[in-house]
Amino acid sequence: MDVVIRYLTGVTAAALLTACGSNEPEPESTLFDADGDVVSLGVTADADRVHVVWVERNSDDGVGAFHAISDDGGLEWTEPVAIDTDQPPPDRVHRSNDLRIAADGDRLLVVWQTVGDGFADSGPMVMARSDDGGAHWQPAATPVADDDTDSHGFFALSRAPDSAFHLAWLDSRDGQQGVHHARSDDGGRSWSAVTTANSATCQCCWNSLAHPGDETVLMYRGLDPRDMAVASMGNGDDDWSASEPVGRFDWFVDACPHVGGGLATDDNGALHALVWTGAEAHSGVHHLRRGSGGAWSEPEQLGRTAARAADLVATTDGGLLAAWDHGSADHGIGVAHYQDGAWSNPATLGGDARRPGFPLVTATDDTAQVFWTERREDGTRTWRATRLPPR
Repeated sequence: MDVVIRYLTGVTAAALLTACGSNEPEPESTLFDADGDVVSLGVTADADRVHVVWVERNSDDGVGAFHAISDDGGLEWTEPVAIDTDQPPPDRVHRSNDLRIAADGDRLLVVWQTVGDGFADSGPMVMARSDDGGAHWQPAATPVADDDTDSHGFFALSRAPDSAFHLAWLDSRDGQQGVHHARSDDGGRSWSAVTTANSATCQCCWNSLAHPGDETVLMYRGLDPRDMAVASMGNGDDDWSASEPVGRFDWFVDACPHVGGGLATDDNGALHALVWTGAEAHSGVHHLRRGSGGAWSEPEQLGRTAARAADLVATTDGGLLAAWDHGSADHGIGVAHYQDGAWSNPATLGGDARRPGFPLVTATDDTAQVFWTERREDGTRTWRATRLPPR
């Protein structure tokens, strides 16, 4: 694997972590030097390898998806490979409707939305797969009909412990936006029948997937109220459980906030969620925990009232890493670690970045990574990867 530095700027120790009383080593940060405007970002990790995919829009109005790999926890990256499969390019993608990637060794799967006949010309999903770790890409089957040009978006894409890929998305096949799911056992060559977890959801908030034990759990934003909710399905089942709220905030609003949440499973099989609500008495990002077969804990707020756009990942030390957008233009990205039932004091990354937002988190065998997009001096966006040291 050829690692290139010429595509990168700012590969230095970053004095950006400012937690009250923190004695942790400083993280290291890499700012990617994108050729165009990075409008969408997706990440995943598999063992010690980190994958990033992104969409660039260039001045000639060309749009393309790219993939790169890091084997050192996010500091050095391979030369980007264009995901060019002669399929429709990404369209209507943005930081609350990102392309997604999942990995199972050298088998990779990517999904994005393209133009079509849906609302505001939004269109169907497009999928690409690689069987050689991203060196070459080819078209992948999708779980919807080839002639379906309606809108499919706000994806969750995951790889379960049994190596199956799971995909969840929103579409309005039942006359109302709802959340749907399919599974692939052969790396994206074919898909199960589509199942519907809830036929009436919020219109445009991203979804999350997790796989505790023998379950697949899907988290999405409900319709009335606009609280986050989960539904689950056992391996081999065809039916979803009844939906249950994740935090009863009773947020009744006739609007879509364009904010989903994060979902992760710890070493004990407990399910953890990060959810955002705009309910006046509870506004902000909250953590909740559910043990096997149990009820959700009371919400615990993380960060400021203005915090939003959070992500969550399980780390190899048995804990969790959470990241969120502080919610104002240049105030950085909040992060906290969860260990032994308690959260660390929140810290801030990207304090010197221009408009950092929509963080994503991954974890490898001995480090964790926080990604976000930020503005450059010319107003275009690029992405940054920050490697957090072992705890």
